[in-house]
Amino acid sequence: MIVIDHPLPHIEQPSEPTADPFLSRRRVLLAALGAAGGLLTGGCSSSMKLMGAPFSKPGSLLGSDGYALTNEQIDDIPYASMGVRIGGSAPVIMILANINGAKLHWASADRVVLITERGRLVKTIGMPRDLLSTRWTGADSLLPVLRRVPGTEDSRVGRIIDLRPKDDFSVPVESRCEWLGEETLTLVGRKRRTVMLSEHVKVEKWRWKAENRYWFDADSGLLLKSRQQYCPEVAAITMEVLKPAIEPPPDAV
Repeated sequence: MIVIDHPLPHIEQPSEPTADPFLSRRRVLLAALGAAGGLLTGGCSSSMKLMGAPFSKPGSLLGSDGYALTNEQIDDIPYASMGVRIGGSAPVIMILANINGAKLHWASADRVVLITERGRLVKTIGMPRDLLSTRWTGADSLLPVLRRVPGTEDSRVGRIIDLRPKDDFSVPVESRCEWLGEETLTLVGRKRRTVMLSEHVKVEKWRWKAENRYWFDADSGLLLKSRQQYCPEVAAITMEVLKPAIEPPPDAV
């Protein structure tokens, strides 16, 4: 587990410089890891670089099946980190740059930021089409399904999202969640017993449907892996926890 030694400033515009020395150390680490990725891969293509933006060029991240760092090198990263894959792209590693309440800000070297709340992707910065905000219209349906609360086998919830560019505000999203069973995951060389849930997403306004999946640690209930898509223009984003941050357990919600 990673313990944050003091609060970091809220990241809303990651392109602006910050005087916070702790965040500056993280940016130095991002740059160093990006360089290390190039050294580790030798003559390999740019698809193997670490911490790069997932969308730098079409197809530039294709062709790799694993991280450029070894499990031991990932363990040595001094901050919480996660692996990110966009659609069928090669994976990159992002580190925890900021904590704002329950929201975790994960950053890449070129300042793409994914913001999660208990594993749910709720905001992005620097994507081809950004998720500006997420507002829930009820309690998150994943938790009662995870706990297998009677009567929640087909749990539903709604949310409202805003996107940009091609500004689209107050878009209603409906979702239905279901239990899929247990599955063993291997993350950074360690086997983890997980519970897998499915979320069927529908946006009537766009005539669009998608399926998100979530893998929760069977013991702690924390989200270890997910595949989430928030709009048809951006492929599903797969996120794997490589080194977890301190988060409140689901029962604290």
